[in-house]
Amino acid sequence: MKPILRVFLIFSLIGAFLGCTQTPTTEKVIFNHDILSECNLAIQNAVVLDGIPPPVASRRYFYATLAAYESVCPFDPNLTSTVGQFNGFKSMPKIDTALGICLDLAALQAYTQTARDLVYKEDPIDAFYSQKISFYKSKLNKSVFNHSISWGDSVSKAVLNWASKDTFAQIRGTDFYLAKNDVALWQPTPKEFIQAIEPQWKKIRPSFLSSGHQFFDSLPKPSPYSADKKSKFYAMMQEIYKTAEDVDSLQLLTARYWDDNPSSTVHYGHATIKVLKVSPAGHWLSLFSTVAREQNYNLFQSAEGMLRMSSVMFDGFIAVWDAKYIYEYIRPVTAIQRLIDSSWLPAIETPSFPEYPSAHSVVSSAAATVLTHLFGEYAFTDSTEYEFGLGVRHYKNFREASNEACMSRIYGGIHFREGMEYGKNLGNAVGNYHNRQLKTRHN
Repeated sequence: MKPILRVFLIFSLIGAFLGCTQTPTTEKVIFNHDILSECNLAIQNAVVLDGIPPPVASRRYFYATLAAYESVCPFDPNLTSTVGQFNGFKSMPKIDTALGICLDLAALQAYTQTARDLVYKEDPIDAFYSQKISFYKSKLNKSVFNHSISWGDSVSKAVLNWASKDTFAQIRGTDFYLAKNDVALWQPTPKEFIQAIEPQWKKIRPSFLSSGHQFFDSLPKPSPYSADKKSKFYAMMQEIYKTAEDVDSLQLLTARYWDDNPSSTVHYGHATIKVLKVSPAGHWLSLFSTVAREQNYNLFQSAEGMLRMSSVMFDGFIAVWDAKYIYEYIRPVTAIQRLIDSSWLPAIETPSFPEYPSAHSVVSSAAATVLTHLFGEYAFTDSTEYEFGLGVRHYKNFREASNEACMSRIYGGIHFREGMEYGKNLGNAVGNYHNRQLKTRHN
């Protein structure tokens, strides 16, 4: 059990500390500055169990972290609301900041109630929430407890009301994609051969970008498909094929470490087993939590950082999905089986959507750009994949981690080099835009 931090912010010049159960009505109490990292793990568990596609997972993280941020924002004079900044986000409820309130409880309430509305399997969130609520009930008087719950609920409702207008509900049931009868374009890939997922995701309202194709000038057209052995395409295909032949154990482990494909499966005879994995957004938010703990981030800093991370990844997925269904680019496994080796398979499962550009490269580069903005050049250890038997990894900075995530797509045999390199360009453009334009502080 972690030691519980008790920090009391006295917003009144009158009153003395009388104990947790006798909190004056003007006190602002924080027991746990790390509560949002714990919330993040709860929603991550729900995402893993749901097995949803990465862009859908990013949507859940974004709205939940936004609710948490807006719940604590009025109580830090340095922070500014995102109302009027995010697309169509026009209003938030008001709170009397003179009321007694437990800020980490309010953030917990805002986050979990938002997340609970967005997931399919609520059990991980409900179990986590029940445990935490029992603690707060034992430590707070009824007035402060009720004020905190009420405020968190009102923020969650406002965020969910805004979320309901992002077209997610409208595109459910319209996501059937019919692959075109063209050898140059994407086709369903082995071993599952299922149709491409979320072809309408580009219609989702971005958080901060004006549209999914705002930075398409950073994304050149990919080299055209060609069976000519002297062509650029054939050379890229040969690189993937030869890399798979020569890949060493460390490179293979890297491919698996950054796989982050919640929809992956393994086959045992006639049995198909679904493999539980985190999504790219969950991986990078977990990484943020690790560094935030090392830097002793307080509740306000953690809420701000998680919001910036989740919003840039949400936008990154919309931008890359927009491009994927414009270019409908062929996957390496399809081309290699057709032109080089009919029995070839990549080291990791090919996700069920077009190749160009690499989504993990876009999102990882965007995340690393924001993390560098927050922490600078910072050496850290990532343990996100430890519980999945993939150990821990040490990096000298965030860009090294994102570059490794990008290269993992080559090692795994699921992306061409152009998809990876140009994906980095798009991710950096989205990340730099968020860093420059999104304001979460007054100064």
